[in-house]
Amino acid sequence: MSTTQTTTPAATEAAPGASVAAPQPAGERRPGFFLRYLRKGAAVAAALFLIALAAACFLAPWIAPYASDATDFAAASQGPSAAHWLGTDTLGRDVYSRLLYGGANTLGPALLTVAVAFAIGVPVGILSGFKAGRTDQVVSSILDGIIAVPSTIFLLAVLAVFPHNIVIAMVVFGILISPPVAKVVRSATLGVRAEQYIDFARISGIGDLGIMWKHVRSKVAGVIVVQMTLVSGVAVVVQSGLEFLGLGPQPPTATWGNLISDAAELIHTRPWMLVPTGGIITLTTLALWFVGDGVRDSLAERWQGPPATRRSARARKLVANQRLAAATTGGGASRPSDALVSVDGVTVSFGHGASRIPVVQNVGFEVAAGETVALLGESGCGKSVTARAVAGLLPPSAHVDGGTAVFEGKTYELSDDGDTLPRGNGISMIFQEPVAALDPSLTVGTILTNSLRRHAGLDRKAARARALELLAQVDIRDPENVLKLYPHEISGGMAQRVCIARALAADPKFLIADEPTTALDVTVQAGVLNLLRERQALTDLAVLFVTHDWGVVADIADRCVVMYAGEVVEVGTVDDLFDDARHPYSRALLEANPSQGVPGERLAALPGRVPSPNAWPEGCRFQSRCPFATAACAAGPIPLTSTDDGRKVRCIRWEELRRDAN
Repeated sequence: MSTTQTTTPAATEAAPGASVAAPQPAGERRPGFFLRYLRKGAAVAAALFLIALAAACFLAPWIAPYASDATDFAAASQGPSAAHWLGTDTLGRDVYSRLLYGGANTLGPALLTVAVAFAIGVPVGILSGFKAGRTDQVVSSILDGIIAVPSTIFLLAVLAVFPHNIVIAMVVFGILISPPVAKVVRSATLGVRAEQYIDFARISGIGDLGIMWKHVRSKVAGVIVVQMTLVSGVAVVVQSGLEFLGLGPQPPTATWGNLISDAAELIHTRPWMLVPTGGIITLTTLALWFVGDGVRDSLAERWQGPPATRRSARARKLVANQRLAAATTGGGASRPSDALVSVDGVTVSFGHGASRIPVVQNVGFEVAAGETVALLGESGCGKSVTARAVAGLLPPSAHVDGGTAVFEGKTYELSDDGDTLPRGNGISMIFQEPVAALDPSLTVGTILTNSLRRHAGLDRKAARARALELLAQVDIRDPENVLKLYPHEISGGMAQRVCIARALAADPKFLIADEPTTALDVTVQAGVLNLLRERQALTDLAVLFVTHDWGVVADIADRCVVMYAGEVVEVGTVDDLFDDARHPYSRALLEANPSQGVPGERLAALPGRVPSPNAWPEGCRFQSRCPFATAACAAGPIPLTSTDDGRKVRCIRWEELRRDAN
């Protein structure tokens, strides 16, 4: 294994007198859960309503204008008035006061249902999803059996044994509704279980209980909150229904179900009675669901980076001038002074334990704002693995053994359980397999508008208009119709264009494009590349372009990082590589480019193939295919050398070969 690493980029100083934008604080603290929740207007309003309602109900003996059973026959069956804000029932009892007293008798047993469903459904669901295998099969069979029990009939049987005991009935209902909760939590846990940091936790020696508590619990918290608020709303409705049927506490005890029963008797003569009695149940149920959605979204935002801000025109001009100055002084191949992303020492392996095989070793590169860097090499050189490691999107069988990424001045440790760069407005990615990257259960319109509403803060109408604009920009001729289609209804090329539109929807600052034009014809490919250039001109988008196509490199890239057998072998500007490629591999790739062919002559070919990671040779990994290899090339690891003109090359004979070529 090579022990030589690319040099970690050091901070560069601005030229004297230069005006530079103030850097973003690296340690800026993300807003806490409470502040994130306060940004959701509907959820905040629902929470305030529930707090006020709960307080009023449980303080009813002190704040209600009348006792729950106080009668006034002279004022029976009246509508709202100054004396009785919500009117009176047939016995002259104040409806407002009885709603407050009834709330305490209704909300208490409903909360008991939630507690029982939580205590049973959540741990069972997490255990079933995390253990999988035989445990999951047994638990799922038991849950399916309980779900098959007709809950209404079972509750009626319970109330026949325990007449009018609504507390016992709601405890039993909590048991009956816990299997659906467990099923949903299990599904969420199965997705978390496949994440790579779970495997890393196992390798680190953390037991199953510790993993479920430390890793799984936080990831499924949003799902659990939503399920509990749904259960609470259903519990209120079910309890009120049982009381409406006369199976709960008997009159004159005030409950919301009893109040609806009283109102139903007067529906033809006094229909107003159903408004406050049925309305309070409806509002409470909806408020619970709004609160659940708000809590879920606030928890999810904990894992997202701070929202991106668009650079000013002055800042964009400054960046362009700095790049131009660097190019004219011959420093274009060195680390950009305005690097937005700087990656160093990325090492990735596949497998477990002693059988782990490295596939990428000590890869580093930098991308400036507004710059396109091409990651070039044959299939099997580790380009896509490197890109996915930076994006934090490796499969569970892969492990990031080391590496760091500096993004907007903040350092992220790249490891199985390390940090991930902020996504959406920060980093985005276009995948090589577009159909697999689109949710088959959602239409193209839903996929795009959801992304726009989430990251750009647009309303439904504006998001749809922006989605149509994005589809038109990637040369989809009938965007109105495409918005209505599912991924299986569009071609592979069109799916790729949809993926490109989705990647650009959130206005990211750093875009990783993994072979984004492979499935497109030449005309559409040119349009996509033009779109990326236009986006860069407007927003200083930094692009890492993974490709093996020299034509695409020449068209869009500013600099090029050539990879071979899992390591970087040459770094330089695109012009430098085309005019004076220094590594034998880079030269061989250029000579094998079909565009370099001469009519009537045999096209140059690169003999052999990239060695498998478990068969990497000692020393230079290109030696078996290199016509210039000597014994010294196999003596030991070859370092990545920085040259006087700012370029980098991993070859001990590059100067000798360059002199011979001249």
